[in-house]
Amino acid sequence: MSKNWFHRLLLSYLPVLLLLVCLFAFIGIVQLSELSQKEATKSSRVYAQNLQNNIDTSLRSIELMMMETISRNAKLTYFAGMESSPEFIIDLSRLLESMLNTNSWIDSVYIYRAGDGAIVTDKTKLIIDQFADRAFIDDNLTERPNGWSRPRIFQVFPDSTEKENVISIAKGVPLSGKGIALMVVNVNIEAIRSYLSNFASSDVSYISVTDQQGNALFQQDKGPADTEDIILTSAYTGWTYHSGLKVKSFSNLFSYLTSGWLIVGFLGLVLGIWWMVYISRKNYKPIETMMSRIQKYNQQHQHAAIQEPSTDELSYIDFTLSNMIEATQDYEHRAQENKRYRRLRVFQELVEGNGSLNDNEWREELSEMKIGTLNGASVSIIEIDKYPEFIRQYSHEDQGLFKYILTKVVDETAKADSLRIWQEWVTNHRLCVIYFDADEDKPLHGGSRILAQSEQIRVWLLENLKLTVTFGIGTAVSDARAIAQSYESATQALSYKSALGSNRVIGHWEIEVLSHDDLFVYLQYVRTIAQAFRVGNDGWQEQLTLLFNGLRSLLLPKEEIDGVLIYMNFFFQREMMELPPEYQELWNTEFRAKWEARMESLETLDELESFYQERLTACTRLMRSLREEKGNHAVVRRVREYIESHFDNPDLSLAMLGEQFNMNTSSLSTLFKEEFGEKFVVYLCQVRMEHAKDMLRNTDLPIQDISGKVGYLHPMSFIRTFKKTVGVTPGDYRKVHQ
Repeated sequence: MSKNWFHRLLLSYLPVLLLLVCLFAFIGIVQLSELSQKEATKSSRVYAQNLQNNIDTSLRSIELMMMETISRNAKLTYFAGMESSPEFIIDLSRLLESMLNTNSWIDSVYIYRAGDGAIVTDKTKLIIDQFADRAFIDDNLTERPNGWSRPRIFQVFPDSTEKENVISIAKGVPLSGKGIALMVVNVNIEAIRSYLSNFASSDVSYISVTDQQGNALFQQDKGPADTEDIILTSAYTGWTYHSGLKVKSFSNLFSYLTSGWLIVGFLGLVLGIWWMVYISRKNYKPIETMMSRIQKYNQQHQHAAIQEPSTDELSYIDFTLSNMIEATQDYEHRAQENKRYRRLRVFQELVEGNGSLNDNEWREELSEMKIGTLNGASVSIIEIDKYPEFIRQYSHEDQGLFKYILTKVVDETAKADSLRIWQEWVTNHRLCVIYFDADEDKPLHGGSRILAQSEQIRVWLLENLKLTVTFGIGTAVSDARAIAQSYESATQALSYKSALGSNRVIGHWEIEVLSHDDLFVYLQYVRTIAQAFRVGNDGWQEQLTLLFNGLRSLLLPKEEIDGVLIYMNFFFQREMMELPPEYQELWNTEFRAKWEARMESLETLDELESFYQERLTACTRLMRSLREEKGNHAVVRRVREYIESHFDNPDLSLAMLGEQFNMNTSSLSTLFKEEFGEKFVVYLCQVRMEHAKDMLRNTDLPIQDISGKVGYLHPMSFIRTFKKTVGVTPGDYRKVHQ
């Protein structure tokens, strides 16, 4: 090669560099000023909007806390109903004090009762004539309160020196009442100002807040900026927020030309020219460098030196590369034997998160899969449904054939959509597929392409092989070291197969928003179902349906569903132990043995519910036959019918039943224990609670009326018994099930 090649290379780069630098410099100078001004104004607006939203949210939370306390705390209703005992007033004052402690902005809380003019605060009790805030009470007692008041001065006693500048909100007690009682919460304006001082300090933007009448609540120095103010008005409080820029931004060409950026740009241009010259010189000697390395290799390996041909240097380099290729082919042949094992090891390290690959080794793995740059990855796990039945139905060879077809379908489907994948069997029934996001023109789009691919594979397997599989799609990650997280989320998605069903695709996005806060409420059905089943009450079927419907709505993972079933089987076993031995033997034969035989093959909630309904119905039918074979069954049936008809009688007792049926109370008690495995009072309590739950679900009757309709003279006794039997209060039960 000659010097002319170097000159051509240099002249081909340098003009392009100069043209691009000049063009970008011109465009940057013209556009940067306007862009800076727009971004600063936008930032100021967001700054003001965030402060407004934070203040509105805090005030709303105080209002919601106040309304929730009025709605749920009976002490406030008792106070409005003229309750005035010293102990009650102390408890009420503590309640108000607890409200005060929920938010640092709250200055004081008090409640006023119109019946006798009594006022209870978080610290004391007084009457209206002694209270300095009487005018505010008069304005809000008869009219329905509407939001937060304007800023005002609050003091407890007229001659008190302790005065606070507050805004107030008032609510009737009860909320739907008018002129009965009034609760007032005062928020200290100084606390709001302190919040604004702490979180509204900015070197770029200022903030000012005025109330509904334009009075300043918070003020910051506007500064020398000449931009227009941003004005936001809160629809909740009516306050107005003024915001703007404190400092001027660069707005003309001269400011840029006189700044240091021009010098920096000039230095960058000089640096670019130097770099072009350097790269051109460096690219000028590639052949010389390769020749030098070949000669060095010959000196170090004289026993196997590469003979120099009699042609030019390029031919010599070609000859050398041919010899190197022949030498490496032998090495590749030996390395190919361990390649499969190594890939499995690397795959396992990736999905388990304990990989030891460095960056170079990982780039080599990507290169083998023809992936240049890894922009992201996502894991999908394919699980063969009902695998115990699968291995019983097909021979070992057929199982291998099915799995081979599955991997080929996954591979061909991915190739058809230009997707890069890596798939390996991680267990006998689970195929793990890693999708690599290496195509900038066709990214994975957060799992949409994987979802479409998975659905296509699932339908093909079902239609052509009659094989059902369930997919779990994990989160998308941007780094190879995070692939274990995607694998974990895919595994977790598959754990919801019992709740969501098999033969489908389950994405991580379907389970990330789930909440299991109500699981405890549905667990209360377990005790009721077991008790109703033991005494032969057909109500257990409805309760069992409600339980499984609740589990479906919660969308629990498989391990939690297994826990609920273990919990329920324990209660059934405990209840059946109260019955005679022949009933226990029937239970062990008709339910426990069949459950142990089929528990591994029941994968979904529908299959589990069908099994429980079928087996428990069969047990109920056989237990009824055993009871009818006994001579005292007719008496028990008539006693049971009488209890069902007169459970609302508060005086219903063993003595009354003995008189009604001419039986000794001791004999009647023994009869109940033998037939139902429990005492009369426990059975009567269960009957009453079942009717109470039915009225709570299907009527709007007050709890006090329901307590009377199920045989309780005092509502508090009914509430305590319901909480002890069901596990929740009647009010909480109604909220969940009505």
